[in-house]
Amino acid sequence: MRRCRVMSARPEAKPLIRGRAARSSRKAEAATEGGSACQPVAGPLPLKIEPPPKSGRPELRRGRLPALRQSGSVPAAMNANVALLEPQNRTGPCAEELARINESLQARERLLTASARASRQLLEAPDVRAAIPGVLGLIGEAARVDRVNLMLGYAGPNDERLLSVVSEWSAEHGTISPPPTPVRTCNEASCAAVFAELRAGRSVCFSHGQSAAGRVCSALEGVGTQTKAIVPIFVAGEFIGMVGFDNTHGQRGIDASELAALETAAGVIGAALHRERLVDDVRRQREHIAEERVAELAKANAVIRGNLERLAGETDLHSFMGHMLLEATRQFDAVSGVVIVLKDSLQEWRIVAHVRHGQVAQPTYATSVPVAGSIFTARFGDLREPLYLDVEHRTSEIWPGLRTFHQQEGARGVVMYPLVFGGRSVGFLAMSFCRDAQDVAESELLVALAQQATLAVQLTRLAYSAKEAAVLMERTRIGQEIHDGLAQAFTGILLQLGAVEEFPSCRKRGSELAITLSRIRELARDGLAEARRSVMALRLDQTRRAGLDLALRQLADRSTVPGGVSCTFEGAGIATGLKPEHEHELLRIAQEAVSNAVRHARPRTVRISMTDQPAHWELAVADDGAGMEQSPELSARQGFGLASMRQRASAIGGEWQIASEPGHGTRISVRMLKRAS
Repeated sequence: MRRCRVMSARPEAKPLIRGRAARSSRKAEAATEGGSACQPVAGPLPLKIEPPPKSGRPELRRGRLPALRQSGSVPAAMNANVALLEPQNRTGPCAEELARINESLQARERLLTASARASRQLLEAPDVRAAIPGVLGLIGEAARVDRVNLMLGYAGPNDERLLSVVSEWSAEHGTISPPPTPVRTCNEASCAAVFAELRAGRSVCFSHGQSAAGRVCSALEGVGTQTKAIVPIFVAGEFIGMVGFDNTHGQRGIDASELAALETAAGVIGAALHRERLVDDVRRQREHIAEERVAELAKANAVIRGNLERLAGETDLHSFMGHMLLEATRQFDAVSGVVIVLKDSLQEWRIVAHVRHGQVAQPTYATSVPVAGSIFTARFGDLREPLYLDVEHRTSEIWPGLRTFHQQEGARGVVMYPLVFGGRSVGFLAMSFCRDAQDVAESELLVALAQQATLAVQLTRLAYSAKEAAVLMERTRIGQEIHDGLAQAFTGILLQLGAVEEFPSCRKRGSELAITLSRIRELARDGLAEARRSVMALRLDQTRRAGLDLALRQLADRSTVPGGVSCTFEGAGIATGLKPEHEHELLRIAQEAVSNAVRHARPRTVRISMTDQPAHWELAVADDGAGMEQSPELSARQGFGLASMRQRASAIGGEWQIASEPGHGTRISVRMLKRAS
C-alpha cells in the first residue's frame, strides 16, 4: 500500500504579505511536491499581535522585520508589533489508511469476541469433537472468510506424516462435519517448506498456487482458494494439526493484527483438543488401572481359593504355611519369606515355614527365640500394622543370624506383616526383597494371605484344644470305668478274703492257707491302690481345682507305704503361673516317674520337688533305688513309661532329662520356661 510521504523544511524569513504571483507559485510547488495521493497540510505563518508599549517604557523589538515597520508599508492604525514565528508542517494519515486501520481493528475485535464465545462453548460441550464444527462456523463468520477447515495429523501405513480434514465450515453450505468424501489428505513431504514453517510455530499466508515458502499441494490449498491463512495447532508442545482460513471470492490481504487474532482463535481449538486428550488419557489410565485391578483381584481370588481348599484338607500347619508362603513369594517376587508363630506352650517365637529362592527349605539361622527378654519381642511384640524395614543399612540384629542371611541374599528391604487375632499378635508373615518394596505392605493380596495365615494358626490352636479336651474327657471316662469296675472288683476280693480268713482252718498258726491268703490280700491291696492312683491321675479337674502344688502333695501321700517306701514333696507354696493344661501334664509325668520308681527300683525314699529358678521351673522326681543297668537314654527309647514322659514334656515345651547310675538311684526332671509377664 502506498504511504503518504510528507516533506518538511525550514523556510527563510519572508515578507508577511506576498504578491499573487508568489502565492500562485507556492501553490504550484506544493501541488507538484505532494503528488496526487495526498496533500500535505502546510500551516500559514502565524502572527502574534501585541499592544503598543506603555508610555515611559522603551520600545520592544520583536521579530526580524524592523525595516518593514519603519518604511510605513504597514498601516499605522494596526499599531502592532509583529513577531515572526517558525512555520510548522503538520502531517497525518490519509483517509484510506484510516479506513484500513479501522477495519483491521474491527476485524480483530470480532475475532476476539468470537474466540471468547468459542472457548465457552468448548468448555461447556460434553463432546469437544462434536462442538468443533460450530466453533469453526463462529470463527469463520467473525473473520468474514469463505471457508474454515480443521486438519489433524496422523501416521500413515509407512509412518509417513499425513493430515486430513476432520471438520469444515463454508459460508455457502454451512457446517460440514465430517467433510464430504473423498476426504482431503495431505502428505507433509509434498509441502515440506510450508510444514517446516508450521512446525516452527509460524503461521503461513499465501495466494493461489504458491506461498512464500514454496509450492502448495492441492489438498492443502483447497478448492477455489484465492487467499489462504494457515495457523498451526500445538498440544503440549507437539504439532498436531492446523486451521485454514480460505477466501474463495477474491484475494484479500491479512495484516499482522488480524493474523494474531486468527492465531488466538486457533489456540482456543488447540486448548480444547489438549483438554480432550488429557481427559482421554485420564480415562485410559483409569481403564488400565481398573483392568489391572480386576486382574489382580482375579489372581488374588485364585490364590485365596486355592489356599482355602488346601486349608480345608491340610491338617498340618507347617505344610499349609509352606504352600501359602511359597505362593506369596511368587506373587510378590520376594527373594525369601518366613512365617513366625507364637508358641504359648513353649513361650517362644518359632519359625514354622521358610521359603528361599522359590523353594520351601529349612532356615540357615535360628529357628526360635524366647518370648521373654528377646530383641524380637521388644521390637515387634506390640506391632499391629504392616511395617517396612530397610535392612540394607540396618546394623542391629532383630533375629539371631538373620542379618547375615540378608547380606548373603542381597536383601534391601523386609515387609513385616503381623498376624493379629483378638487384638493380640499370634505370629508374623515376613518377606525380604532385593528392591524397594514399600508398596507391598499395602497390597490387598498380602492382607488376604496374612488373614489366611492367622486363620490357619487359630484353627490349629482350636484343633489342638479340641484334641486335648477329647483326650481329657476320654481319660475321665476311663477313670470312671476303673473306679466302678476294677477298683470295685479289688474291693470285693478283699472283702471275700476277710471272710475266708475268719474260717477256723485259716486261724491256725503256721497254716499254709493263711500265708497264701495273706499274699493274696497284699496283691489285692496293691491292685486297689494302683487302681485308685490311676483314677486320681485320670481325673480332669484335679489340677484345675486345687493347683499343681496340692496335686503333687497328694501324690506323695498316696505313694507312701508304711514300712516300705517313703515319698515326700518339697516346694510348697510355689505358684508357677503355668496354664492348667501344662500343670496337668507335669502331674502326669510326676505320677509316671513315682510309679516306675516304686515298681522297678525298690527304693526306700522317693523325693518330689518343685524348684523356682531365675528363668525356669523345674519338677524333679528322685529315688535311692537300684538305678539302671543300661544307659538311661536307651531305656527311655525302649520303655513305654519313659517315652510317654518325654513326649508329654515336649508337647508343653519342657526339657525332659533322666540321670541314673546302678546302685545310686534315678532322677527324672522337667524344666519349663517361665511365662512372660
